[in-house]
Amino acid sequence: MRLSFTRIIVSVSLLLATVFAFAANDTTFTKYKSQEFVTYGFVRVNSSLTTADAVVDDLIADFRGDPELLFEWALKGLGRQEEAKKNELVLALKETTLDKMTGVFRILSDVMIADKVVARDIVIEGDMIKTKNADGSLNVKISIHKSNFLIKKAHGTFFVLPQKVGFLYVMRVNVTFNWFFNLFITQRRYADLIEWRITGFLNNMKQETERRLLFENKGIK
Repeated sequence: MRLSFTRIIVSVSLLLATVFAFAANDTTFTKYKSQEFVTYGFVRVNSSLTTADAVVDDLIADFRGDPELLFEWALKGLGRQEEAKKNELVLALKETTLDKMTGVFRILSDVMIADKVVARDIVIEGDMIKTKNADGSLNVKISIHKSNFLIKKAHGTFFVLPQKVGFLYVMRVNVTFNWFFNLFITQRRYADLIEWRITGFLNNMKQETERRLLFENKGIK
């Protein structure tokens, strides 16, 4: 437990150092090292931590129960982009399931490049764990358990970090592709595929959280 706690402290400390270095404006950026893409994104949110906690719980509930609902709010507008060249790589979602006993999710999809299917029935398995800390901050970590044709390893963490006024929604995504896609996906392609979606997701979460606080202050459910 002590080692695990130490790793958490180090991880959060590194994240905070990165965030505050870029804290002047909301932003999303990617670093690439040793074949791993690491993308950071954050937005400032003027709402309460209690409201954020409820929104995050709904995010997890929809992801585990009916992911299609997420496209109505958290993932709204995050499908294909208007520029066709930015849609070179697409995951065509076919099925999602959740083992309620273990908390392991399973995503079945096809992989498409330039609208041509290059791999069918790719399975992505992982889990999602939420941690609430004493200061009100939240961590939601999504981990991919097994490598597949597309991804060698991946994990992402969504943070709620308290500030003097409001808080930050922060997303960090680490992805290493398997050899074929590592050759195909350049840093520019990766930015086109991922960065705008992280920015859109964070802004959707911000909009929903601030909307709920406004309604709560007016006594509207």
